[in-house]
Amino acid sequence: MYLYFNYSGSGSPRWYVKVSRKGRRIGISEEYGTPAFDAAYDAGVAALGGVLRMRRVKGMATPDQPERRYLYVDVSQRGQVRYYVQLRNKLPKIRIKADYGTTEFDAEVDAAVAGQVVLYGNEGDYINAQKQRNEERPAFPNTPARPGTLRWYWNGYRQSDHWLGDLSVGQEGLAESTRLQRTGLIESILPENGEKPFAVLTRKVIKAEMKARTPSQAGNLLSAVRGMIRWMIDEKHLDEDDDPTIGLKSGKARASRETGGFVPWTDDDMARYRAKWPLGTEARLMFDILHYTFLRLGDAHRFGPPHLRQIVRKMAVQIATEKSQGNTTVTVPVHPEFAESLKAARAANIIGAEVFTGKLVCGRIQPMNKKAWAAKFKKYAVLAGVNEPKKSCHGVRKARAEVAAYADCTESQMMAIFGWTDPKMPAHYIAQANRERLGISGMEKIVTFDQSQSSDRSLDPEASSKRAPPDQSVLPFPGAIRKTSRRVQR
Repeated sequence: MYLYFNYSGSGSPRWYVKVSRKGRRIGISEEYGTPAFDAAYDAGVAALGGVLRMRRVKGMATPDQPERRYLYVDVSQRGQVRYYVQLRNKLPKIRIKADYGTTEFDAEVDAAVAGQVVLYGNEGDYINAQKQRNEERPAFPNTPARPGTLRWYWNGYRQSDHWLGDLSVGQEGLAESTRLQRTGLIESILPENGEKPFAVLTRKVIKAEMKARTPSQAGNLLSAVRGMIRWMIDEKHLDEDDDPTIGLKSGKARASRETGGFVPWTDDDMARYRAKWPLGTEARLMFDILHYTFLRLGDAHRFGPPHLRQIVRKMAVQIATEKSQGNTTVTVPVHPEFAESLKAARAANIIGAEVFTGKLVCGRIQPMNKKAWAAKFKKYAVLAGVNEPKKSCHGVRKARAEVAAYADCTESQMMAIFGWTDPKMPAHYIAQANRERLGISGMEKIVTFDQSQSSDRSLDPEASSKRAPPDQSVLPFPGAIRKTSRRVQR
């Protein structure tokens, strides 16, 4: 509790003890982690009048986690059992002070959960929900896989160039996130089928596994199995005609079109976020990186000072995109408002040397992986009131793509700004903007026509009051034509 450190001129940490904010401190010269260091720490605390607190002891028994959702328990450093309510990770914790198991405890939990759901909840949050616990999967055998079995082929696939990549033979390999996803999907079917011959993985079995999943997960499973089968075909383990995935389709594309994917941020969302997080805060800097550079998550989390370069006497953002594996470079000038945000962040001393935003370790900003970076941004968004389930950092990019389309950017300009290589992406946003423009301009023409007709009738009130003859040649609506034709036939 009273242990602090800073860095010397050589870059090594210097440890010291301090028990009050403005009081004196005592340095520790012993090596960190040794018994001598602990003894010097205890002596320093005692000399400064501090009170030693009991440290957490390894092996301390922790009560079982309650079955109720959002309710958790842990043990403090003093051995005190604490219950608290937390809607999701990185959100505020509400301490429950009543005794566990009492009526007062349940009432306090209900009130805490209800309050958190109002502030940070979405449609999937319920006050009295129980925790969903996944069934434990049986462990894989420790023995080597028998040749010809599904597990044997899976192990071979993960050691192949298709998985790891080798550009000398034209194989780019899979991204780390794709490997993690496919590992979970394939290993979910190994407990029952892993020790059986590969022939057990028939089209019927794959289809049954797909039906047990959501359309999106079913599509991912099919892609994972097809990736392994392509390796098997290249290595002559399987004939192309024996591919069990031939003819199988998933509803992933259709489900994605129906759900719309990530939800774009609205102007109200951005206003709420800016109101909550002013310039000079880490949360605001993360938002401005997404908002003014249009980068994907895979590039935003590693974006830093080395990616700011002066090009043609203008400061610009230049970064090789992760999705293209460095083959596509995005170069866009720095937005004036982004320059103001960077200036405020530098004044607040929250910018790192390698990356602009990341994890604070020992007073220095260290890079984070993109999953942790996205979770951190989501936490800031939820605290600002932007708490819809699919409204994440990619939604900021989609909103800016819509702005670019409304600003009359061409397809080529949007491809350069957003790092796209397929013209279908900008064409989608441009077509959407044009459709809305045409609807607006069309309605303006109709309003103008209606107003002109009203002015004509007001100039000749007698003509407007007269009823038109039944056999007039020009009728206002198609329905009137059908009614007149019926009268003639009769």
